[in-house]
Amino acid sequence: MIPVPELPDIDIETFHQSLNGGEKLFLIKAAIDHEVFEFCEKPATAADFSSTRGTHDGLTEKFFNALAAAGLLTKTDSTFQNSPLSSACFIEGKPFYQGNLIGLMLKTRLERWSNLGKCLKEGPLQPQEDKRQVFDVRFTKAMAEGAMRGGLHRTVATVTALPEFQTARKLVDIGGGHGLYAIAFAQANPDLESVVFDLPQVVDVTNDYIQSYAMQDRVSAVAGDYTTDNWGQGIDIVFASDCLYRPQAVVEPTLSKIKESLNPGGMFISKHWMMDDERTSPDTTVYFDLMVSLMGNFSGHIYTRTEWRQVLEAAGFSVESVDISSPSKPSMIFVGRKS
Repeated sequence: MIPVPELPDIDIETFHQSLNGGEKLFLIKAAIDHEVFEFCEKPATAADFSSTRGTHDGLTEKFFNALAAAGLLTKTDSTFQNSPLSSACFIEGKPFYQGNLIGLMLKTRLERWSNLGKCLKEGPLQPQEDKRQVFDVRFTKAMAEGAMRGGLHRTVATVTALPEFQTARKLVDIGGGHGLYAIAFAQANPDLESVVFDLPQVVDVTNDYIQSYAMQDRVSAVAGDYTTDNWGQGIDIVFASDCLYRPQAVVEPTLSKIKESLNPGGMFISKHWMMDDERTSPDTTVYFDLMVSLMGNFSGHIYTRTEWRQVLEAAGFSVESVDISSPSKPSMIFVGRKS
């Protein structure tokens, strides 16, 4: 007889629970696509939804039960209604809508993570997309939705607390995409003019956000590629968020332009995901580092905190840092001052 082995002293239950995240992502995407959350703003049965939207009766009931199990719907007897999270985040048009971000997350899992084993043998994927295809309307909206998960609010609180912020008169947000950071900074300082400097196909979306917040008088969008084009001089603050994930040799010319464009005493403020010196924590950043490396058309480099400080100091900035991380958004703010 060979005895059945005893369970090892490991937390296998928590590990397996963490694997359920994939199912939840597919649940949310399907519910958004079928406008379940719009339908369930008021109490409704699965049969109500099925008869109205023409979905399969039996599967719809099980689908709604799964959404309730995931905490996305509440169920009382046979009636379903949105949870507060779903009502806030999964109905298009609401300020904290996350639908485009969910779509992007699913896309990267299908296109990149599902090919991890293949890439380990054959090397990174070689997609044909260029910047115009990658940085499209959906991507820009997804980044805006990601910012609204709390990173925008923590960043604005940190930056506006800096003593130089209230005396600043001009800010340029390079690679600023949606422009929410530039908008929020201008709202926090009534004397500040903010400029979002990004690719031509992006700034049309930027202008939509600027108009939606009625900030056209002090926030503008200018088309350009910050890696090759200039954005002017006499600037008090240059801001960059999650766009400088490139090797030092690629980033150095941009940092040189940033410093040259700043007034004496001006600040370069960067907000990026960072890793520890072992490059094994926080896990969200480590996974991101691997994910972007699966694409052969992107020479990405995710910095450790120590590396990024050294890069900024080598560019001639005096540097301080602030940790504004959360489990899903492990960001560090680095403030580089020009002497």
